Amino acid sequence: MALEAVIFDFDGVLVDTPAYYFKHMRSYLRERNALVSDEDVSHLIGHTFAKKIEYLKEKYGLQIDRDHFVKITSEAMKAEMVPGLILDPELGKLLRELKSHSVPLAVASNNNFKNIDFFLKKLGLEGYFSQIIAIESVTSPKPSPETYLRAIDALEVRPENSIAIEDTVIGVQSAKGANLRAIAIPNKFSSLHDFSMADHVISGFSELSLKKLRGLVK
Repeated sequence: MALEAVIFDFDGVLVDTPAYYFKHMRSYLRERNALVSDEDVSHLIGHTFAKKIEYLKEKYGLQIDRDHFVKITSEAMKAEMVPGLILDPELGKLLRELKSHSVPLAVASNNNFKNIDFFLKKLGLEGYFSQIIAIESVTSPKPSPETYLRAIDALEVRPENSIAIEDTVIGVQSAKGANLRAIAIPNKFSSLHDFSMADHVISGFSELSLKKLRGLVK
């Protein structure tokens, strides 16, 4: 079997947004007398804004205005991130190798298209991905397989010959539910997730190459 496509999650994979986002989310909630634990963050990472707010309302009894919450936390995250934003050199190396061998690439994310497009342009990656499946593209976001089903349909590839790269257990569940091979790259917030469903777990992009990816679909 030949490698037909590689599909990347966005937050925590292409861009290290979680490190900044959860810092500002915690600050926002601390001002409302809610001290969010590391366990909370581990549970919330990868979920949609709607799911995050639902969880926080239920656990802490908060009345959170969704639009205000998203606006304040997202703007604070961007303001801190953008001045020093750089692409992971090993990720850049992998993307260039895949592109040079004409391997179709896509983004499959629970984030919205506006945020994805913003950061891809800032990183100079807008020409790498032929398809972007964002929260607006689906009715059932991750961990439902719909995000990946739409990605492979848009790319016109077979899922069993395609690889998803994810940083959370809900992302891996989504990819495996769509019958893709899944690589997990945990971050400090998802390091305690159970990645037993993943086909391969790595600590960084230096562990990946076109040759290694091809080996996963044999």
